[in-house]
Amino acid sequence: MDLGDEFFTAGRAHPMIDPTLRRLRIAQEAGDPESAELLLDVVLGYGSASDPGGALAGAIRGAVGGRKNGGGLVAMAHICGTGTDPQSYKEQSDSLTSAGTHLFSSNALMASAAALMAGGDAASARLKAKWGELLG
Repeated sequence: MDLGDEFFTAGRAHPMIDPTLRRLRIAQEAGDPESAELLLDVVLGYGSASDPGGALAGAIRGAVGGRKNGGGLVAMAHICGTGTDPQSYKEQSDSLTSAGTHLFSSNALMASAAALMAGGDAASARLKAKWGELLG
């Protein structure tokens, strides 16, 4: 779900600037036993929150560790940024991983991991075929 869509941002700041909607949605998904994975893009740079990873860490920690009767929720994220962004890339990584988030170097790898987790062997075969097509 793209919380940056106009439907969600009408009359309010984009979630890159104000992470309130993201925190609320993470908590909502954690309460849904049908939800198994959280995939997050964390964007650094001018125009983003001053501490986007830190702002989400508590919600992620609660979502990942808050499931009763097993049925864990897996949090995955890709940080879009560099070491020269105003937010410390390392601090953002540390905040997210300490909250239980698995970090990926690209959206494509994160989405592939999510598909493998959700789809098991059938997804694995499809992903191998697709990666073979893409990589030659």
